[in-house]
Amino acid sequence: MVNSPLRLPLPPMAARAEPGADNPLALEYAVSETKRYTASIAPNPTACPMFPVINEYNGTGEALCYVQGYLAGLVASTGQRPTKAEMDEIVLDALNDPSVGDIIKKVQADEECLDVLCPPREF
Repeated sequence: MVNSPLRLPLPPMAARAEPGADNPLALEYAVSETKRYTASIAPNPTACPMFPVINEYNGTGEALCYVQGYLAGLVASTGQRPTKAEMDEIVLDALNDPSVGDIIKKVQADEECLDVLCPPREF
């Protein structure tokens, strides 16, 4: 099982992050890994098997929630417990990456959705 293709080695920065320890490298790793992941799926986000089916009229909100969830999962996997201020800072850093904007452009509908009983809030 050790050499199984299903068990991949830890990335170098994550290996240095001891669970529960106060290690700023672990949070930096989570942000950089999130940016790397969003850059890799930005050309065609819907081709990624993990990317959810998104309601195009609320594509911005749903895509941002997906990226935040991905980041939160990475932060949790490092064993870190960042403060609210630290988490706000790393979320802002991750969401301001240009590749996140590219994903949003691809999943957000171009036309307005005004002919439904309960349109999304942004309309």
